[in-house]
Amino acid sequence: MQFWQLRQRRRCISVAVAIALSGSFAATAQPLASVGGDIAAPAVVNGDSAQGQVAATDAGAPAAQNPQSTSGNTKPVNLGTVMVTANKREERLQVVPMAVSALSGDDLRRQGANGFADYASQVPGLNLISTSVGQTQLVLRGITSGSSQSNSSVSTYIDDAPYGSSTVYAAGSLLTPDIDPADIERVEVLRGPQGTLYGSNSLGGLLKFVTAPPDSTHMFGRASVDYTSVDGGGSGFAERAMLNLPLVEGKLALRVNAYDRDNPGYIDNVFTGQKQVNESNVSGGRAQLMWTPTDKVEVRLSALAQNLRGDGLANTGVEVDPATLQPIYGYQKQSRAAGTGLLAVQYRLYDLSVDADFGWAKLVSSSSYGSQKVDQTGDVTAAYGPLLNPVFGLDNGGYSVTQPITLGKFTQELRLESPADQMLAWRAGVFYTRESTTNHESVNVFDASTGVPIDLPTLGDIHLGPAIFKEWAGYADVTWHATSQLSVLVGARQTHDSTSYTQVSSGLLTGAADFTTRSSDTPTTYLFNPSYQFTDNLMAYLRVATGFRPGGANVGVPPGLGAPLTFAPDKLTSYELGFKSTLLDQRMTFEADAFYIDWSQIQLTTVNANFVYLSNGGKAKSQGLEASWKYAPVQGLVLSTNASWTDAALTENTPPGLYGYNGDRLPWVPKWNASVGAEYNFPLGGGWSGFVGGSYNYVGRRESDFLSVPGPRISVPGYHGIDLHAGTYYGNWTIKGYVKNLTNQRGITSLASETTDPQGSPFAASYVPPRTIGVTLGLDF
Repeated sequence: MQFWQLRQRRRCISVAVAIALSGSFAATAQPLASVGGDIAAPAVVNGDSAQGQVAATDAGAPAAQNPQSTSGNTKPVNLGTVMVTANKREERLQVVPMAVSALSGDDLRRQGANGFADYASQVPGLNLISTSVGQTQLVLRGITSGSSQSNSSVSTYIDDAPYGSSTVYAAGSLLTPDIDPADIERVEVLRGPQGTLYGSNSLGGLLKFVTAPPDSTHMFGRASVDYTSVDGGGSGFAERAMLNLPLVEGKLALRVNAYDRDNPGYIDNVFTGQKQVNESNVSGGRAQLMWTPTDKVEVRLSALAQNLRGDGLANTGVEVDPATLQPIYGYQKQSRAAGTGLLAVQYRLYDLSVDADFGWAKLVSSSSYGSQKVDQTGDVTAAYGPLLNPVFGLDNGGYSVTQPITLGKFTQELRLESPADQMLAWRAGVFYTRESTTNHESVNVFDASTGVPIDLPTLGDIHLGPAIFKEWAGYADVTWHATSQLSVLVGARQTHDSTSYTQVSSGLLTGAADFTTRSSDTPTTYLFNPSYQFTDNLMAYLRVATGFRPGGANVGVPPGLGAPLTFAPDKLTSYELGFKSTLLDQRMTFEADAFYIDWSQIQLTTVNANFVYLSNGGKAKSQGLEASWKYAPVQGLVLSTNASWTDAALTENTPPGLYGYNGDRLPWVPKWNASVGAEYNFPLGGGWSGFVGGSYNYVGRRESDFLSVPGPRISVPGYHGIDLHAGTYYGNWTIKGYVKNLTNQRGITSLASETTDPQGSPFAASYVPPRTIGVTLGLDF
């Protein structure tokens, strides 16, 4: 079914839901004292309002009375307490001895955030290399080799379950799970390597979605409808709902949520005449069952699903002239062959966690199974057409690559940990994962105008996999509380991984091959992390940590060609010095850190004798400064800012087949990132209250990817953006509006040649979405 038909149906559904909700307004609206704690309330973490205004929970339960609506209120203005689980223990954010950012789910929903692109600027040192919805590489502290990087350098967790690929065989760096924050309690971002607690693929850091748990004390829920419109494009609709059900009071509860979101398109295909080809649909949900048979045992079973589909997403960006970076067919216009562009991604995650507290120690078990299915068809006519059409005598031959990918990943972690407050607090754990992936690439030829296949011999058919990756690891750490102020954390992790990879190929372009390659590695990571608490509100820390990405069997390299059959892990060591302070009776927080990272044996995509494969080579450093500040000067008003300076560059030439030289900046890493924001909550009288907020964000200039031929790289201009939001509460109702990219900036988020020549025109450029306006109506009950 075409997306325009879906939009018409969605419009009717959204209007019907809005009318139904509005029709019950008078009957269900309650006094302001009953405002729910989700989209209808300021951000709250662990019972303290991040805005210092409303005491509520992020679960959407009824809140305490709004202090601003109470005459003679004497509640102190402060920023509240933020709790995080970054160290796999629940701790106050301000005492965790490393760089951690926490974004509340309430704040994300108030801003109209749907994914990484909407909140990345709020985290110091976090950058995106993004081609389209569903195709985004996360970069922390400059640890990336560019958009062609095959494996992710940032791990993604959903609660205690790792998600996404750990290998190079399933486009792990680009297909980062971007979970809709519809029912997220918070997003935690850990900056710097996390190789001791979290293992492989956390070279740059880790992003963790923390879901809101079920509550067995009372029933509550929420529902919302959302309308968006994008400048020069179409409109989109979203419906979201959540319900919490206590099944056995104090013992058993179920929490379910569901969402369905249309992302409006804004790119037209001038070749086929199709409009808004990059529109997409994201739908999914989650169910969680929480059982607490005693106050010492907690069992949580959860299932998550998210589907993404768009008929033009695989054909990323618009064509630009690489010399001027000006669009060839116009801004928001591309020229792609008919029948191409499909991108469909299915995420599934099933997780069972068990916590048992014995008093002297706590046992935690986390078992999960995640799957991912990808189907995509990308247009490669600009690459193959000029070469093959004359050979085959075709006047209008079009070419595409279809690439279905499957991933299945099982993980099991067991850890035993002592109470955190004893003099020697210890922890030990074991971890196992098994990942199986397949990746089937086929080159197709067809009439570019109609999409009708042309009968020719097989051009290319490559079966990559099954690739079987296994990892065993054991880890332990000890925290010595030497005094009431001085603590020293020491940890280590020993890992053994193995890979078995099979490739079968045939076709005129690829030739025949059938081989299996195996590899194994045994990396070790460690952590040294002393901290000193000068006062209850001021602490400093030193952190020396290591991380790695697993090696494996090389892709596309049959035996006997002289190319390496395997590639090794790349590793880094990070040195970080930082401090955290809370000032003015918890009305102000300020954090800053400096880091230096040595990165060696970098995994690079290399071209040699027309073969593309992975190799290890070159060294790099990344050094920088990060700072964040938040201040509540008066009741209801919160000001915030963060900034980062990152100098990430090669310290050794890249190996043959890639032209990067000592001193060259790493691709797509800006030297400067910054964000400034404000949020104000205020009473309006008569049971009404309001909120208004906004942010200014800046991403600095970046250099494009390293080239496989000699020549200059492209300097990609920096960009800035302004986002605004405002709304009102009445009883359990929320009405809000938001504007993203107010000034309609055209910031480039990825850039690469569409031809076989890495410098050849045209280039495909992806931009930040144009100005987007949205309105949301929500009800907490």
